[in-house]
Amino acid sequence: MLYSIKMRAESGSRHISGAERIVERREMAQVMDALTSRGLEHPNGPAESVTVTVRHITRPLLTIQALPVHDPKVQDMDEARRVLDAELCALGLESGPVLSLLYGLREPMRGAVLLHADSLQRLEPDQQRGVRATCMDYTGNSGEGKNHFKEALCLASKVASCPQIIGELCISDDPDYTTGYFASRDRGYVRIHHIKASGMQLGGRIFLFRGDPDSLEQCMDYLEHQPVMVCME
Repeated sequence: MLYSIKMRAESGSRHISGAERIVERREMAQVMDALTSRGLEHPNGPAESVTVTVRHITRPLLTIQALPVHDPKVQDMDEARRVLDAELCALGLESGPVLSLLYGLREPMRGAVLLHADSLQRLEPDQQRGVRATCMDYTGNSGEGKNHFKEALCLASKVASCPQIIGELCISDDPDYTTGYFASRDRGYVRIHHIKASGMQLGGRIFLFRGDPDSLEQCMDYLEHQPVMVCME
C-alpha cells in the first residue's frame, strides 16, 4: 500500500514551502518528521504553521522516465531571458507577455499559472492558489534534505507527461536558488542558471496549456491527482 504525504508551510496567508513524497506505510513516520523539519527550516521562513497531510493512494501508480537534461552555458540574467525567449519562440509563441507574467509574479503561489498558450488567458480557477502539480516522487529519493535539481526534474517530468501541457517555465521562490528551467516533452528539461538575482524573493511557474476546452478539467485532474513515480536512474 502506498501513501501520498504532503507538507505545506505558511506564515499567515503567505506560502513558505511545500514538499511531498510517495512512500510505503513503514516509511511514513520518518518521512513525516523529515518534511515537518524542512517546512520549519525553509529560508523563506519562519513558518507560523506546518501542515502535513497523509492520503492512501487509490489510483494506479504511473511510472514515467525523467526528461533528458540540457544545461546551456548562461552567464547572467540577460542570457537567461534570451534562453527562455528562444524556447518560447520555438513553440511559436510570443515570448514577451509570457515572460512579463513570469517575472511579475511577486506573491508566492501554492501552485502554477495555467496559461492558454494561444490566447494567453489564465485558466486556473483560483489565481491566488494556482494549479498544483502534486502526488509524485522519484526513484532513489532518500528524503535527506532538499535536492533542488531532482525535485524540479521530477515535477517537470510529470507536468510534461500531461497531454495538454506543451511547456513549463519555472523560477524558484527560494531566495538563494537562482537556477530555473524550461521543460517540455520535445525539448526535455533545460536548466537555466542566473534566472534571477541571488536574494530575490521572486518566484513562480507557468504551465502552457493547449487543448480543447473540454480537456481542461482532465488536465487539472492529471496534474493534481494522478500519482506518478519518475525514474531517475
